Amino acid sequence: MQPQFSTTAFQPYAGASVPCVNGGIPCYLPGEIQAAYNYPVGRGAPTGAGQTIVIVTAYGSPFFAEDLSTFAVATGVPYPPNVTVVNQKTAIAAAQGSGATYTWQVETNLDAQWAYAMAPKARIVVAVANSDDVLDFAQVMREVLPRYPGAIVTQSFGADETGLGSDPSLVPTFEPMYLMSVLRGGTVLAASGDGGGSNATEIEQAFQIPDLAPSAMATYPASDPFVLAVGGTMGNPYPAGLLTDDGTYGAEQVWNEINPFNGFPGASGGAPSKIFDAPPWQRSLKTKDRLVPDVSYNAALRDGALVFLSCRGDGNGVITFCDPSNQGYVAVGGTSAGAPQWAAIIALANQVRASQARPPLGLVSSLLYELARSPRSYARDFHDITVGNNALDYRAIGGPVSDFGFSAGPGYDLATGLGTPNVSNLVSDLAQRGGTGEIPGNLKRLLKEIKGHLKHHRFDPSK
Repeated sequence: MQPQFSTTAFQPYAGASVPCVNGGIPCYLPGEIQAAYNYPVGRGAPTGAGQTIVIVTAYGSPFFAEDLSTFAVATGVPYPPNVTVVNQKTAIAAAQGSGATYTWQVETNLDAQWAYAMAPKARIVVAVANSDDVLDFAQVMREVLPRYPGAIVTQSFGADETGLGSDPSLVPTFEPMYLMSVLRGGTVLAASGDGGGSNATEIEQAFQIPDLAPSAMATYPASDPFVLAVGGTMGNPYPAGLLTDDGTYGAEQVWNEINPFNGFPGASGGAPSKIFDAPPWQRSLKTKDRLVPDVSYNAALRDGALVFLSCRGDGNGVITFCDPSNQGYVAVGGTSAGAPQWAAIIALANQVRASQARPPLGLVSSLLYELARSPRSYARDFHDITVGNNALDYRAIGGPVSDFGFSAGPGYDLATGLGTPNVSNLVSDLAQRGGTGEIPGNLKRLLKEIKGHLKHHRFDPSK
């Protein structure tokens, strides 16, 4: 079986024909999310100008440009999009994708539309792999990433880190590219997955790999120490709660939800790594293992992210490359929604840093954990999520609640990491860190510490 990455977009809730107001499907417009998370607005607010966000995706979206323009008009984004689509040039003969083009159309539009909405003057580069085979993902990243040194790279896909559902080639293939991005001043992000604390290994056992034993499971690339892993939250109470009637932040809990469209569960991915030791910035958590996620963001489907999707015929009445029951203005959820918006937050901070002649954030994880170690800056920069857990609930499809899940609690937890951002405060504090030209996080020391400390795991060669 040829290994593939899976998108972390929680599939759309059908039925919306207008933006999510006045009886439309419950979802948020960009301005509402900006209000909830206290994005800087008004005269002089950063817009991501001068920064580049690279979105890595598969298959692409056939009506990408038109959809992005429609989204901009409908949601009131004040600047025209600055977007470049770069398709994989070199075909890989051995690559065998899933063919799930609609799923990746959703992913591509979600990532691009919301990265643009939150950093509207950033340059958005969409790197499109020929398929979701890991060979194609690796190839398009080799082709694209060197062209954009210092870029912020966001990935909303993943695979089991270890075991029968994993691919032992992932770390040696992708980690050198992440390292090179960081060494050149870039930041790499990944969604932590929508399969809860087990990464849905129960479903893998039932439908794909009978010999697989369900377990707590982190996803790769989110578990890589050079990657900022983004988990998911939802409003508390659910589905409302993130945004108050006054248009300010309300409250959140761990994202753990049943998709009303297909009945499948989704929850914030998060678990200890089985192959990576704890990086220096996580050792204060008294762990020997790399812990995922690092941070979180709204991932709910009800009260999710408004996305515009086109669906058209081939001229002969045949609908292709889409799901005609899920088109137009739809609500999309999952940790896919958080990764590109956290990329936008990094772009805002880097713009402010550039205006102060400071280097880009680069390996931002160490700075975030440094801020969280101070009770004052933690309360100022993050919303600490203390309610809920990420154990998948299979009861809607006739199963039990997963045995593998982690509860939220004060401070860092395996369901939501450090929590969600208070963006204005966080950008301000990140802008003041460093400034000596050294890569934040003392990367040279990290490399010495990590070298030789990648845990050895016996992978099954049948995957």
